[in-house]
Amino acid sequence: MSYIIKRSTRAFRPWTDLWARSGWLVQAHCASGDARALDPFGRVALEAPVEACIALAASRARPAGRRRGAVLLHGLGHHHGAMASVGAALAEAGWAVANLGYASLRKPLDYHAAAASRAAAALAEDGAAMVDFVGHSLGGLIARAAMARAPAEGWEPGRLLLVGSPARGAGIAKVLGRFAAYRLISSQSLHAVTPLGAAAVPVPACRGIAVVAGGTGGRGFNPLLGGDNDGIVTVEETRLPGQEDGFTLVRALHTPLSAHPATVRAALGFLELGRLPC
Repeated sequence: MSYIIKRSTRAFRPWTDLWARSGWLVQAHCASGDARALDPFGRVALEAPVEACIALAASRARPAGRRRGAVLLHGLGHHHGAMASVGAALAEAGWAVANLGYASLRKPLDYHAAAASRAAAALAEDGAAMVDFVGHSLGGLIARAAMARAPAEGWEPGRLLLVGSPARGAGIAKVLGRFAAYRLISSQSLHAVTPLGAAAVPVPACRGIAVVAGGTGGRGFNPLLGGDNDGIVTVEETRLPGQEDGFTLVRALHTPLSAHPATVRAALGFLELGRLPC
């Protein structure tokens, strides 16, 4: 193979990232199950079953040589670029980073959690003693489910930072779910972000969990939501009472929250030291 592709930034992207190391990437198509291995220049090195693509990438990608790994997960309808600022900061600080893109509108939460866990296992196989997660919005729920799989899948879960994630479900999702157009667009992941769906997502046993929420410190950005909010998720909906090791409020709307400088600082501080910056 010799053609070059660009990682998709479309909301309806069909590819999910399964494996990443030193610029190499293995992706699976959400509909066909076909896989491809991409080199650091975005060239397709192989189109074959998943295991063959991983074997090729693993044989050619240089070892990262990092003792800490981090998996980053964007939110519903977004793409890996949303987590680029956090990823760059962690990589510079010494983490091996897998900033994953996934077909958020095309597959259910369990599918994404299995893919994220597989990427975490790949970081562990490359030398990471433990793997941390940073998840924005739906990505936070996926991160919880992925980290809960760690004991059975052979990697050590580190710390978890939830960014604007509806930890207890988003009431707005329940309301929007009444509309056929919204159900059509997000049917695969809609249930996961409702209160009932979020309640079914396990809270993993890991080295610590911290929450970054968006809001104003007052009435919030969306007057139709009860209490402080980031326009989509209320502050209260982001909380995990009795299970958090840290909480911080950032003045930001839901989508920009993942790249906010305060979120980047929170990721560095919590993943490194287990506490959020003051």
